[in-house]
Amino acid sequence: MTISRLTAAAGTVLALLDDAAVRVPTRRAVTDQHHALDYRTLRARVAAAAESLRSTGIGRGDRVGVALPNSVAFVEAFLGVLAAGAAAMPVPAATRAAERRRLFGEARVAAEIALPEDGHVFAPIALAAGAAGLTLIRPARAPETRPAPATPTPADTALVAASSGTTARPHLIARTHENLWWEAENFWTSTRLTSDDVVLGVVPLSHAHGLGNALLAALRAGACLLLRPRFLRREVLDLLAAERVTVFPAVPFMLRMLAATDRRRHWDLSALRLCLSAGAPLPREVFAAFRDRFGVPVRQLYGLTEAGSVTCDLAAADAVDPSTVGRPLGNVVVSIEDEHGRVLPAGEIGEIVVRSAAAEGGVARPLRTLDVGRCNTDGALTITGRTSLFINTAGNKVDPAEVEAALRAHPAVADVAVFGLAAAHDEQVVAAVVVLATPVSADALRAHCREVLAPHKVPRVLTFRDALPRSPLGKVLIGRLLAEA
Repeated sequence: MTISRLTAAAGTVLALLDDAAVRVPTRRAVTDQHHALDYRTLRARVAAAAESLRSTGIGRGDRVGVALPNSVAFVEAFLGVLAAGAAAMPVPAATRAAERRRLFGEARVAAEIALPEDGHVFAPIALAAGAAGLTLIRPARAPETRPAPATPTPADTALVAASSGTTARPHLIARTHENLWWEAENFWTSTRLTSDDVVLGVVPLSHAHGLGNALLAALRAGACLLLRPRFLRREVLDLLAAERVTVFPAVPFMLRMLAATDRRRHWDLSALRLCLSAGAPLPREVFAAFRDRFGVPVRQLYGLTEAGSVTCDLAAADAVDPSTVGRPLGNVVVSIEDEHGRVLPAGEIGEIVVRSAAAEGGVARPLRTLDVGRCNTDGALTITGRTSLFINTAGNKVDPAEVEAALRAHPAVADVAVFGLAAAHDEQVVAAVVVLATPVSADALRAHCREVLAPHKVPRVLTFRDALPRSPLGKVLIGRLLAEA
């Protein structure tokens, strides 16, 4: 089977790949430290991955986990899953096997694609794409009938993800091919990327910021996507300069580190026209430090797992404002509403509500973000507060309830509260206050957490109390714990 213009339906993610392979077949599409593929070769590799997936019974209606770092393999696997007619559920490569087991169980994932040396959730049965070293792993069950090739339609689910954005608890969201196509189209309409652009993907592609503003953006433009599996600040600066990178999705933590790296050394970042910060608020001093060091203004971008990118500050370089996240992208509509759904006038503060064809449920379903902000008369959005309880640590979001559940699973723990503790440089660290049933050390509890949680979720600050302060209704008084920390 080959992916052709006939089998990639308009308005799907595969249509983005197909169009790029026709327009710029020999343009470098994606590269990492080991592999480099042009668009024509990428299209053929995606077709081969889809065929391999179907040969093991994966097809329309299935969900496939993708537990890979940023790499050519990730792109091949993600698009291969979609080409097989299934939906992809990317998770961070650092996610522990027990955590993946829980996530994939809740999502009813049928199979997982991982690196061979990774700890498997299921038992390995076949290679999904031999040259990239991918292993397809599935639960033990009788072989299924090979599904017939199915051309994905815009209405088919393409992405399943665990969202930490718009509810007090993580929940699964499902976005269609059409949603992702519109996300790419809205970003392209506003930024006008071309096949001459070079996009550096260091933010994990399993994150909405990386998937939408690196992978999908590059596909829509036929641009080159340069990938690295982790953030190493000198390597990133070397790549930005040597590869003449033009688009760099990042998080504030990365930008702070880059601005402070080897101050006596010069890196020429003059090719960088879109440095996009998302995932956490951008401190004004980080904006100033990066601009003063490299001559590049950092543009804030606001997005959600449920909707992809929503707004971005795309003002002229000398007019970029670090206090705003910019105006809506493409045909996205943003309104500020009160608790009764009444749209508030410019300048008034209320809940940010998004209506977008890129959002889960489409344009007809208003997405109440639980974020608070205001729009000025030009439509630029400023976020003034976030109602989420999630902890932002080095660009990652951590659900306190998930860490609490991991600690409660230890037999020595009787009660626990987890919260974000302010640290240097406007960062947070994960902190836990534990009530013990039997004696145990803080190091032992951290070791227990490392077995089931990603490293950034393990509490860095762990203290003990005889009891947690609670309200008359039994709610833990986090404010008191913060005051005593």
